Amino acid sequence: MLNRIKRRFDMKRLAHLERRYRAIQPGYLSRVHTVGEIPDPETRWANGYGTITYSEWCFTLGLFQGLFHRLRPEGAMKMLDIGCGIGRLYLAMKPQMTAADAYVGLDVMPDAIDVCRKAYGDDPRTSFVHLPVHNATYASDAGAERTAWPFDDSSFNFASALSVWTHFSEDDFFFYLKELGRVLEPGGKAMITFFIMDEHYDATLAGRTSATSVYYPQPEEMWKYDVPAYGSDEFFTIKAAKVPEDAIGVRKAAFDRAVVEAGLSIAEYIPGYWKERPGYWFQDVVVFEKAG
Repeated sequence: MLNRIKRRFDMKRLAHLERRYRAIQPGYLSRVHTVGEIPDPETRWANGYGTITYSEWCFTLGLFQGLFHRLRPEGAMKMLDIGCGIGRLYLAMKPQMTAADAYVGLDVMPDAIDVCRKAYGDDPRTSFVHLPVHNATYASDAGAERTAWPFDDSSFNFASALSVWTHFSEDDFFFYLKELGRVLEPGGKAMITFFIMDEHYDATLAGRTSATSVYYPQPEEMWKYDVPAYGSDEFFTIKAAKVPEDAIGVRKAAFDRAVVEAGLSIAEYIPGYWKERPGYWFQDVVVFEKAG
């Protein structure tokens, strides 16, 4: 109870300071535009887990804007942003978009879709779609089981998902990776993030302690995936999780099998620094390609 009260008080203080800072900021921006479109703090905190602070939003926008610049297809882009939340990856891609491009955001949280429509709906290149299916972390009240995405085969030539498969149970993980393969057109690419339990991860387990990591401001042992998710021997969660879908790690063999079953190939694998080693972003970043 005291921790919840302290957190709420801290959030109010941060919101006050952020609003004052952002009121002054526009006149001094010289290298970036979209940070001014980051949703206000109350909206971010009401609609999300994980990344809520303004500074981490800015960090994420910068990293993925650079990655998207390298990955986006030539010519007109048809992008699907899976688990779009309240628009982080839309804002990262926006500076790379031309008048001929189209962006579709998909999410299981109806309030997140409402935020996106109000905040970014004036951009005629965008549309936002609610998928009314159950997820124990983000849509626990939804009764529907997994269902196909409401898009035709080969509808998109680029896709993204930031910390989405890290909240999927084993069955959902395989099902929706197949959906990704279905909706990508031949030659299309996708950038997805994961917690992949590979040999680099395994090599750090014995040395992880309660000390704060040098790579992120949390204990090293926090991100040990050692609790089987729903009894699986290939999908795991962490001790701090209230439900397994709060944080899901997958053994490399199961990940590789899911990729093959989805009809995808791995074009690039960029390990994350959750593995207690230098990395591009916290989670593992994987770039997929569908055979042409």
